[in-house]
Amino acid sequence: MKKTAFRISGLLFLLIATLGLAACGSEETVTLKGDQMGMSMEVTLDAKDDEVTHQTVKTDIPYATMMVESKEEAEKMDEEIRAPFEPFEDIEGIEAEIEYGEDALTQTISVDLTTVDMEELNSVPGASLPAIEDDEYISLEETVKELEDAGLEVVEE
Repeated sequence: MKKTAFRISGLLFLLIATLGLAACGSEETVTLKGDQMGMSMEVTLDAKDDEVTHQTVKTDIPYATMMVESKEEAEKMDEEIRAPFEPFEDIEGIEAEIEYGEDALTQTISVDLTTVDMEELNSVPGASLPAIEDDEYISLEETVKELEDAGLEVVEE
């Protein structure tokens, strides 16, 4: 009798744990890559169900595209290169990073859509994320389609 009660308790626990995990929703990461205007781009979208929660855009910009000849020459222009990112520095949920490689500059911009204030973000000239009402979200499916239409391709990880 004790074994049967133990098995039933174990099965109930397993059922409750499984239902609890199913209720959490599925998490997914989609990465897209492509070349645009001589630059290599990689966009990574993290989502829970269909709602994008985090977006990272990594862009490799060859120095020739910037009309400079070397890493050293690009580093001398560091202040000018970082200037467009200054308005985003004080916005919670935004991270911008610039790295100087041998042949290209790598610019990485991450947006945590669970913490960023979209109204504040879109008040910055050049920011172009859609305005989101309280009951709306950025759809993973729609975003992937838009990026594919722009020439990027989903890559398998």
